[in-house]
Amino acid sequence: MWFSRQFREAFLHKILPTLSILHVSWMFRMNGVSSVVPVADWVYRLTFDICNRVPKSPGTPSSLWRIIVYNIHRVISWFVSSASSEKAEADWENPEVVGRCKRAGHVPLYSFRDVPTALKFWSEGGGWSSRSKLPNVLLLNGKWDFHLAAAPQDAPVDFFHSNFDTSLWDEIDVPSNWECQGYDRPIYTNMFYPFPLDPPRALRRGVWSSSNNSTASSQGGDLSLIGGWKWDPEIKNPNELENPTGCYRRAFDLPEGWTENGRRVFISFEGVDSAFYCWVNGQRVGYSQDSRLPAEFDITEVLVPGKNFVAAQVMRWSDGSYLEDQDHWWLSGIHRDVILYLKEAVFISDYMVKTSLPEKRGGPARVDVDIRVQEAVTSEVALPTDVIVEALIFDADGTQIACVTSRPEDLLWSDPAEVYGQPFDKDQPQFNRKALLSLSVPAARLWSAEVPYLYTLVVRTMTPTATGNTSSRRFVPASDVEACRIGIRSVSISEKKLWVNGVPVIIQGVNRHDHCPKNGKAVSEESMLQDVLLMKKYNFNAVRTSHYPNHPRFYDLCDEYGLYVCDEANLETHGFHAGMHPTPFLANIPQWRQAYISRMARMIQRDRNHASIIMWSLGNEAGCGSGQRAMAEWARETDPTRPLHYESGGSRSSCTDIICPMYARVYTCEKMANEDPNDHRPVILCEYSHAMGNSNGSLDKYWRCFRENSAVQGGFIWDWVDQGLEATAPSGKTFWAYGGDFGDKPNDAQFCINGIVFPDRTPHPAMEELKFLMRPVTFQVTNLLKEEANCTRVKTDSELVNLETWMSSNPRIVVRNWLNFTSLDHLKTTWVILADSGARLEEGVLDLSSIPQDAEVELPWKAFLPDLVFLAKKVSTLRTAAQTSPLHNWFLEFRTTVKETTRWCDAGHEVAHTQITLPVPVNGFPSPSMLSIPKSLSVHSDMVRVFTLGDDLLQVQCADGVHMAFHLSGPKIGTIVNMGSRGKLILEGGPSPCFWRAPTDNDRGGEAISYCARWRNAGINQLQTVQDSFPTVTQTAGPDGSLRIAVTLTMTPCGSNRKGVAGISVTLTHDIQTNGIVDLNMVATASKSLPPIPRVGLRMRCSSELQAVDWFGRGPHECYSDRKASATFGHHSSNAVDMHVPYIVPGENGGRADVSWLALRRREVIPEQPLTIKGNKLRASARTDRGTVAPAPGLLVSIPAGKVAQVSVQQHSLEDLESSSHEYQLEESRSRGDGTVHVHVDHLHMGVGGDDSWTPNVHPEYLIPTGSKWQLSLKLAALVHDDDAFEMHRHLQ
Repeated sequence: MWFSRQFREAFLHKILPTLSILHVSWMFRMNGVSSVVPVADWVYRLTFDICNRVPKSPGTPSSLWRIIVYNIHRVISWFVSSASSEKAEADWENPEVVGRCKRAGHVPLYSFRDVPTALKFWSEGGGWSSRSKLPNVLLLNGKWDFHLAAAPQDAPVDFFHSNFDTSLWDEIDVPSNWECQGYDRPIYTNMFYPFPLDPPRALRRGVWSSSNNSTASSQGGDLSLIGGWKWDPEIKNPNELENPTGCYRRAFDLPEGWTENGRRVFISFEGVDSAFYCWVNGQRVGYSQDSRLPAEFDITEVLVPGKNFVAAQVMRWSDGSYLEDQDHWWLSGIHRDVILYLKEAVFISDYMVKTSLPEKRGGPARVDVDIRVQEAVTSEVALPTDVIVEALIFDADGTQIACVTSRPEDLLWSDPAEVYGQPFDKDQPQFNRKALLSLSVPAARLWSAEVPYLYTLVVRTMTPTATGNTSSRRFVPASDVEACRIGIRSVSISEKKLWVNGVPVIIQGVNRHDHCPKNGKAVSEESMLQDVLLMKKYNFNAVRTSHYPNHPRFYDLCDEYGLYVCDEANLETHGFHAGMHPTPFLANIPQWRQAYISRMARMIQRDRNHASIIMWSLGNEAGCGSGQRAMAEWARETDPTRPLHYESGGSRSSCTDIICPMYARVYTCEKMANEDPNDHRPVILCEYSHAMGNSNGSLDKYWRCFRENSAVQGGFIWDWVDQGLEATAPSGKTFWAYGGDFGDKPNDAQFCINGIVFPDRTPHPAMEELKFLMRPVTFQVTNLLKEEANCTRVKTDSELVNLETWMSSNPRIVVRNWLNFTSLDHLKTTWVILADSGARLEEGVLDLSSIPQDAEVELPWKAFLPDLVFLAKKVSTLRTAAQTSPLHNWFLEFRTTVKETTRWCDAGHEVAHTQITLPVPVNGFPSPSMLSIPKSLSVHSDMVRVFTLGDDLLQVQCADGVHMAFHLSGPKIGTIVNMGSRGKLILEGGPSPCFWRAPTDNDRGGEAISYCARWRNAGINQLQTVQDSFPTVTQTAGPDGSLRIAVTLTMTPCGSNRKGVAGISVTLTHDIQTNGIVDLNMVATASKSLPPIPRVGLRMRCSSELQAVDWFGRGPHECYSDRKASATFGHHSSNAVDMHVPYIVPGENGGRADVSWLALRRREVIPEQPLTIKGNKLRASARTDRGTVAPAPGLLVSIPAGKVAQVSVQQHSLEDLESSSHEYQLEESRSRGDGTVHVHVDHLHMGVGGDDSWTPNVHPEYLIPTGSKWQLSLKLAALVHDDDAFEMHRHLQ
């Protein structure tokens, strides 16, 4: 039928995603179809005022008239370079003003007193906190007087004067964001501006409302990227501040002598959001915007001896806010350090370093240093002072290895450093000179992320001193000394590759925001170091500073510990978008041009001496217009040593040297890399695998591409940290908040919660997957039928050759070193033969130290590893064979660790592991010669006893005190009411059919075509039983005495039995043995008209005392069908609390894949020493379920041979996971519930997806299509006494 549910589902699943505006917009952008971009930009310009409402204040033209006038002005602007918009009087509403009296950008200056001080500082790590202890530096962090005004015009009059009374003001910490200190509120938006679009004005007048439910509400609402936010300027909100303005003041004592002898004093604000004025002693010294780069002012002329006062007026919103629409929290204030530093009268104002590689390995390298010298023109200094400069290079041990000194005539006049967006102000005139020095570094050691070798460069001035007559002068060192650490390396693009030091590298990257859950954008040095160490430990080698220059100290740490950096300009205008495509609306307006260039120029001027920075980025999601082209031109001319990166505008525009798509699928990446042979740019994804909640499915496909297709060189995961902010629930519980939790409107809910670490830097389970896929050494075994090397699943007999044939084929171990610059001699690799019993059958060490970088070596199996045919026979004859002999499978496992402690990890840190499924004997593994019977299976009765309890319940009693009851009617018909042993309950409900899961963020993404929306529309979340028949109860006569209870039922939305309602038919059969074993079989068939469903399985509630969990399957961490490559087969132990993953927005979590058996016990098992077979002797085993166990009963779930299940065990019910929007709500629901442990055993479970979080994108092989028959079988057994779970499972097979 044309409009049948089946047709509708097919339309939603296949046709509508292709036709939807959002999808089409995203697809052309993702695929880099740049020819479509100008069309979208043009359409956007025409509809700007219709799509985005404008203030309807008196005298404002109608929308239609504004469109006409605006486009007339646009046409005129194409021919003349005049502005069409009205002039704004205030600096913060004038895009042509980005600063006043602000010094040009330059590298960080430390003003060391002498060379030994500089060397000591950097030899101790150059800590940012140590900078404040330098004699020429005064740190102004700490408590400042603070007052928050509603708008700039409401700031206290003359508050910046020295005699202003602030006794009634509050105090605030600097650095900090005032929203994190209790003033105003944080606002989170992904791409919407939090104010009506009316550039250059940014004011929050009016009220915001939304027609969509764009949060993870208590009803589990779908997520929306186009949240339907509307702004009404006619309604006034008395609680909304128009443009919150922070007024800051503090006093400081000027060190004695700082203004003598022509010295200069500068004040530097490292980061202020979004625009501010600065006064010292009541005199305005400057203005600045660009919230992520330093603003520095010369305050020498306004200082007085002794006590001085500094004041700042910070506007939350400015025209600069239009350029800072990044996907993160809108937070304000002085969020980075405030530093006062002293310079000599003739001082080094900047210096630039360029390195060249040696012509041959181990030869000398060249280092060019361009030094800029300034001297103020004063009444005492009418002519420049004679000066020479000197550059010295020291190795990592502090030994001087190079030195060059200039001559006086080498200093040439130079133009002042370039500044953009600063109108002419009455600045202090300066003498500007420069000198270019070249040094040769003997036997140069190169810098890379793997070997981050750093030299220390010191530059200093030297001034003349008379020696008897004016014609004879000598130069002596002056006190102006600067220094930094440098690395010798090169970066280039050619042959569709990114080369570092002449070697192509794969970018194992992640996007990182500056974020602290307590302090917002005020990030401590300790937090930055924690990030760097975690990245190194999880095999990352690169970071993109999304989407702005990070704190300057972060780059020092990347230099020191070894991370490649994509340094990104503070530019994003995503709010000017068509569909999901950002347009260059502002970039094409001439008045904004200087602001664009300024953000690029000042970033490069600050960061260019860092070896870790291998590419510059023009920003993010700002379209591609004349502004970006001007930025690219400036950058390429200023620094030709680094390539440019820019995705927006099609990812293959002329503004980028790297094809850098965003969330492109693997096939798209491969197509982009190969379709144009004349395009020599590599493909590196600027963002991929959106890590929103339980996500990052199918990562292994990306990494297979990265390591097989040399033109696709990796990418940057989105993103590093969940951007949750600390908040307090009504109950007093602290939790991590996201958009909307502070009453902020508009907001994009939890789209800021998409990191691979939690806000406190606890890793998500997906981090294990990334670490595994990016491991530096991999192993394969040849002659296996299956090509894949890692143990992605248990292989069947048809997929693997038999053991005897395989061993006779002389198999080899293929070892691949993926490191680009180092051999494996610093790593130790061990191997173990592991049985599915958990026993370690044989183990040893594999010496790989001779394998060089980027090499693959084949090692003969028989020379390094044991004969498995002999081993299989031997282990079956041992006394402990029942506990150690393999049942169905065995595995070879390699683990690689660091031999010695490094600066980023301790000795023994694991960097890689690989597990390989081994072939089994042609006739299977020999049965153990001594096989004892578990005690709980040795007791039998003649027959299962059956009692009826009214019309609704059936009571069953078996041997050894095992008892259970069944529902005979109602919605739970045919399922177990409870099950116990020896007077203790182990089951308190189920197993019962389950086809629903608590939606994840990815399930909700995609608007009307999201998985969650389609499931709800089909009623899968409300399936209830429609009884098709009464349970049949049959009992076997004779010695068997078993009991069978079977029922057939249909599950439909809300239990509807109306004709034509799609549902799922289910047959449940319970066979109860006399010893209490329950053999459960479920057969289910879903209507073809239903969408792919989230799971096919059984759910049960176990006693609250069954907290300890053991299983054989994948683990130990959470894993799902499309994210399990890193999870190894083995015996794993945990508990119901730790099995839960506390994603900030609750949903499906904690699953474990490919499980053969699952045991729940009443308390944690205390393991004995593990058993290991070594020669003919018995040592400990890796068994985790042996040891001291509680005498009270537990529960075993055993899966039949050749089958595996997806399982989860936790304290929270599916319903609570679905209805809660925060973790604290789960805990509150748990405290009100019955305390039972919730267990799911699934025949099939849909993947988690993660290619992005706004389209339904679980790969087809990980979906569960309807219309076919599913069958799930399992056995339930009570564990009593000291029953061994594996032995019990072996007997049940």
